[in-house]
Amino acid sequence: MKPYKLENKKRRIQKKLFLGEFAMLGFEVSCETTITDFDSYDAFVDEFIDYIDALGLSFGGGGLELFEGFICHSERYQSVTEEQQAKVAEWLDARADVKSVQVSELVDANYF
Repeated sequence: MKPYKLENKKRRIQKKLFLGEFAMLGFEVSCETTITDFDSYDAFVDEFIDYIDALGLSFGGGGLELFEGFICHSERYQSVTEEQQAKVAEWLDARADVKSVQVSELVDANYF
């Protein structure tokens, strides 16, 4: 998608297009797991979603041996903080059923 120029957009339009001060930042997460059965996978996903919800974030994605997706803030016009990003990475890294964790830098959730 072609990036928008902010200087020719009024504040009202910037808000509608989630630009400038209204941009919503999020990040991609990817981790390799040792999970091979669906019962363990369901437990892992339930615990992960509970943790993400507790931080006020939302997740879209999935996968069994390669679990990946995008995390953004659950509130409109809010961005994920670097602290929240670090907490998610630490939580995943501390799990015994996760081999490796990779998180991207914070990017615009609407235009990445």
